[in-house]
Amino acid sequence: MLTAALGLERARLVALCGAGGKTTLMFALARAWVGAGERVLITTTTKIARDEAAGPWPAIAAGSAEEILEHARRLIDRRAGALIAYAGLGSAGEKLTGFAPELIDRLKSATYFDRILVEADGSARRPLKAPAAPEPVVPASSDAAIAVAGLNGLDAPLSAETVFRPEIWAQLSRDPLGAAVTADAFATVAMHPVGLTKGWPAQAQRILFLNRADTPERHTSAARILELIATAPELVFHFVAAGTLLPEPVVIRLAKLSPPP
Repeated sequence: MLTAALGLERARLVALCGAGGKTTLMFALARAWVGAGERVLITTTTKIARDEAAGPWPAIAAGSAEEILEHARRLIDRRAGALIAYAGLGSAGEKLTGFAPELIDRLKSATYFDRILVEADGSARRPLKAPAAPEPVVPASSDAAIAVAGLNGLDAPLSAETVFRPEIWAQLSRDPLGAAVTADAFATVAMHPVGLTKGWPAQAQRILFLNRADTPERHTSAARILELIATAPELVFHFVAAGTLLPEPVVIRLAKLSPPP
């Protein structure tokens, strides 16, 4: 359901950005694609929390694209399955560090994996974030990029507890620190030229997933965000979906704003 809802049927390389459920969505997509008989690589250009990467598939450290492919041929061969690849461990051993985006592009060119999922952003487990200058780190050959946001961050004060990089959010939304984070402010940040889609490749399908749409109030917020994005003068996203990811992915609202590129 997620593949069709997000318009990912033909996307081989998918980058996930934003906050509020990126890793959960990444692993949900991986499960769906493995279940459909595909070979999937899960990796990052930034970092993944080590505990979040624990799962049913092998995780390997590698130094090159060739080494990743060698592990994949040994561990997956021609069967359906997934492999988690990372470059090393962070200083405290709690994070899996990732690869340069160019290495991910080379892996896509190798055509061994049917799908490649890349966590391309960090958010310190906050529901919302605004990107800093070097963020996100999206591979140039990405077929799709997904901005994830947690609707549970709305109506809370604009602070470091709710928003990763709240000072940047305040600049983009023009709301002061401490003000309530509104659906209108979120839409402003999401559509800003240096907001949630900053640095995305021009050819990538642009998707927004609003997570934690699990109360009537959040349904209303999702509808407001969709209205603002759908009626904006410029097209920013091709698909906007709202739903929940846990315990199982459910999409409760979907809008296709344009055909895939």
